[in-house]
Amino acid sequence: MGALTIAFDTTIVGVLALPWVLIVIHLFFFEGENRLGDFLKWLNDLEQPAVVGVLLFTMTYTLGSAVSRTARDFFNDDDLRVQLGWHLFRVGVTEDRIVASVYCDLKDNNLLFAETENRVIAEKLTTFKKLASPDGCQRTLRWSEVHKYVKADDDLIEAARDLFSLQEDALMEKGGDYSVRLRQLHDQIMVLRGAAFNGFIGFSLCAFAWGSTLRRDKPRSWLRLALAPMPALFFAVALIATVNHFGERAPSDPPYMEFTLLLLALVGAWLVWIRPSLPLEQAGANQSGVNQIGANQTQANQSQGNQAPANQVPAKEVGAGKETGSKCYWQKEHWARLVLLAAILSAAAVLGWWSTEVIYAEQVIYSYDSQITQSKGTPAAQK
Repeated sequence: MGALTIAFDTTIVGVLALPWVLIVIHLFFFEGENRLGDFLKWLNDLEQPAVVGVLLFTMTYTLGSAVSRTARDFFNDDDLRVQLGWHLFRVGVTEDRIVASVYCDLKDNNLLFAETENRVIAEKLTTFKKLASPDGCQRTLRWSEVHKYVKADDDLIEAARDLFSLQEDALMEKGGDYSVRLRQLHDQIMVLRGAAFNGFIGFSLCAFAWGSTLRRDKPRSWLRLALAPMPALFFAVALIATVNHFGERAPSDPPYMEFTLLLLALVGAWLVWIRPSLPLEQAGANQSGVNQIGANQTQANQSQGNQAPANQVPAKEVGAGKETGSKCYWQKEHWARLVLLAAILSAAAVLGWWSTEVIYAEQVIYSYDSQITQSKGTPAAQK
């Protein structure tokens, strides 16, 4: 229980990843979801709650650790940008850009104190103030602008990130109420960021499954034509991010986001473009054939002296019918509703993560300045 308390946020992220893991099993392994019941029954038959608890905790913690690390890179990666002439398009909302925008707002309100007990933090603060021109601060959260990208454009973001990390570490070393409040907000960020990432994965898988279903049922539908290019879009985004990543970053920086996008693109291409579909009529014909075989077997048993009633259905026949029907069950799912639900939940999680990032950054800056003010014995108004 103590380990669960320490790794609570990571475990929650792992639990939130289970829905899209089940979707993967549902889409790619056909009968895999039917085996889950047998697995759960086997765990129950063990009658070892401690062993089962450790096993489940290990699984969710491992999955949560991988998802948390990937989600952090996913929501703090500047590799997604495209330069078309003088027009620059990029992802404007990242963790570092949010922090930089908070510093810019506090600078305009004269809430960033130059005096500090840490010489390195004082130097970083001075560097940030020199780079924080009105034009640079206004471009912090923009998704597009008429500007030719140069590496120096990220100097303001990097200065804010370095300053924030130093102030955050200084507060954590102090301990006390400051660190408790910050840890609570930090846990919220991890959970919301992981929930948003899990929602994005679930949304993508449901959209691909929806496109595959429309390809089978309504090949001329405009919705099918709208979903068909999705794998190509994922491929293009992954290619752009990969080129920018390896062209600017050190080899020691793993391409988490690029790998995720490429993997989703491959999954989408197989589901939407390649995967053979089993028509429901053919599945019904297969099931009728199984029923006919069962009926013939029943008649043969009766001719050999079997006392089973003629209208009794053998157990194997029922099982076979259920198994055959479940193979195409994924094609009957209401994928459109699942896509809408995943989109709404993901958007809510992203907005919650964004607002929590702002609150966390403000809490770090205010808490650090408050400690400096107390250590100097000078009211903040005199600064």
